[in-house]
Amino acid sequence: MTDTTPEARTLPADTAPADLARDRFADLVRSVALGAVICGHWTMAAVSVDAGGALHVGNVLARARWAWPATWVLVLIGLFFLVGGFANATSLTRARARGLSSRAWVGRRLRGLFGPVVPFVALVLAVVGIALLVGAPRGLTATVAVAVLMPLWFLAVYGVLVVLAPLGLRLDARWGWRVWIVMSVGAVAVDAVRIVTDVPWYGYLNYVLVWGLAQQLGFAYRDGRLTRVRAPALALWAAAGFGTMALLASTGEWSWSMVGLPGDRSPMNPPSTQALAHVWAQVPLALLARRALAGRLDGPRAAPLLDRVADASLRAFLWHLPLYVVVTAVWFAAGWPFPEPASGLWWATRPLVLVVLGALLVVLLGLPARLRRRRAPAA
Repeated sequence: MTDTTPEARTLPADTAPADLARDRFADLVRSVALGAVICGHWTMAAVSVDAGGALHVGNVLARARWAWPATWVLVLIGLFFLVGGFANATSLTRARARGLSSRAWVGRRLRGLFGPVVPFVALVLAVVGIALLVGAPRGLTATVAVAVLMPLWFLAVYGVLVVLAPLGLRLDARWGWRVWIVMSVGAVAVDAVRIVTDVPWYGYLNYVLVWGLAQQLGFAYRDGRLTRVRAPALALWAAAGFGTMALLASTGEWSWSMVGLPGDRSPMNPPSTQALAHVWAQVPLALLARRALAGRLDGPRAAPLLDRVADASLRAFLWHLPLYVVVTAVWFAAGWPFPEPASGLWWATRPLVLVVLGALLVVLLGLPARLRRRRAPAA
């Protein structure tokens, strides 16, 4: 709930401490980032049936490589970790004010993060096991299982960043922006070693350096250092970031698409120099959007809606792919045709598909509350 104390009401949005009021722009960014992942997965899934009646699942971007510019705008993983840094700093500061140690805070934070994930993974594995027992194709079942569970990677990375948050805050308090420079240079060095040796494992350190950089920037967002940057400087900052991305992609060493495609070096797995530039490009755009939107998000209509969406965003992320699998399975079992991926008909039907899946997801997420109301004793 938003604080309505006189101090909270009179401080400007760009300078008010994060502890005084809920930052609904941060909620919005997190919800949009997760929503973009959901819509991206639903859109990119290229489901087709071959002449023998077998179901195949691929990535439509492999057939429509011209769509790569959308990935520069709609892949918002860096912004998710930016807001994660903001949330971690806010939560840890409040915990310390209550006398809670950093170690106790980390444990509590991890339990809150992975509490809903563990039963979800257990359920998915149980369903996969049952499907194999009843004779489902092993290859397709494995593909679906990996597709459903793979997106959880960034929750695992976020868990690592939670563990590192107390150290990151100490480094930020002492060295500030110098930490950003060291992490950026380190990420470029790690990527260079990975390219020269062609050993992907070396690049895995960048899961901490690149996404950890986004968390450090989230610390600076929380205390107002980033929100005080003027709009012209933010515009130049964004232009430099996207210009760097274009320069890197033009060398042929990094992909134009921020989503990994067959035959290309994935910019995200592990995070590359291109992913690093992507973080630097998107953060100033988010800050520019904040200037335009922040004052409108606490209104009597926007605030309750945004609060509900933000509170449901993680559950929506967990269940969006299982929902897609069930809908696809029902469609396939009914014998209905699938449009050829990347065809004109396929693109024309995507808006309807997104609307239908979105409506079904809202219904799915609302089921627990409806069941609780039905079980509640009458007054």
